[in-house]
Amino acid sequence: MVPCPMARLSAGEETSKMQIEAFGHTHIGKSRALNEDNYLCLDLSERGLFPWRPLQLLAVADGIGGHAGGELASFLAIEILHENVLSHLRNGGPPADFQEILRDANDKANAKIFAAASENEDCKGMGTTLAAAIVAGDRAAVSNVGDSRVYLVRNNALHQLSQDHSWTAEQLRLNVLTEQEIRRSPFKNMITRSLGFDSKIVIDTLEMVLLEEDYLLLCTDGLHGQVDESLILKIIRSGKTPEKICHKLIEKANLHGGRDNITTVVAYLKKDDRRPKTSLSDTVKLER
Repeated sequence: MVPCPMARLSAGEETSKMQIEAFGHTHIGKSRALNEDNYLCLDLSERGLFPWRPLQLLAVADGIGGHAGGELASFLAIEILHENVLSHLRNGGPPADFQEILRDANDKANAKIFAAASENEDCKGMGTTLAAAIVAGDRAAVSNVGDSRVYLVRNNALHQLSQDHSWTAEQLRLNVLTEQEIRRSPFKNMITRSLGFDSKIVIDTLEMVLLEEDYLLLCTDGLHGQVDESLILKIIRSGKTPEKICHKLIEKANLHGGRDNITTVVAYLKKDDRRPKTSLSDTVKLER
């Protein structure tokens, strides 16, 4: 349980005077021939289109389905999330809250990926995880499906905000198998929910209030499956910039084996110090 207040985030609500410094990066790792991850780290407030400041769209996606489909699925998830969130914000109409915007974006991405997998034999079975956050001022709306994660770092603690949708996580929650039995199971790497798996999708969402000096970390299992959470916390609390933190986390994942693609997005919350505006610092993969 994360010790921070939850709050409904209305799309017409004024936000507090906060700044966000954010950065995203991805790496193929040491064992894969292709990077099937994708991500978004976009500063939307600098475009002058919306009344909220700051306003960031953050996301990571981990494709499933090998060379034929995994890369396409993660690309579609990120592309449709991007387009759908921008469309809702520009129109200024219903749905009136950011959780609903994220749910709608996930639904549209799921439909597109499912249709592509159904229509193309080469893409059969493809899917993707998607963990996303809309940060507006001191509020954040978060969504996830699959085993990509969203963490909050507050003070000296790392809190997992998202819940893994995987066979391993479900067995641990049920507490019916030992960790040794789980490690030996042929199902240990199986994802139980993903975009594109079925025509309908259930995603998890939450909203929360952010505090000054909070960090948000979004990452694929290429990071959290390779690097212990205590080390992740230590790196984030090192006082480095989000860019340096992202690179350091990826470096550690590779040092610990790099058995998967590795993607990280880090956002740091700080007070608005009224400094002159800086240029855009988006870091976006969005490529196939």
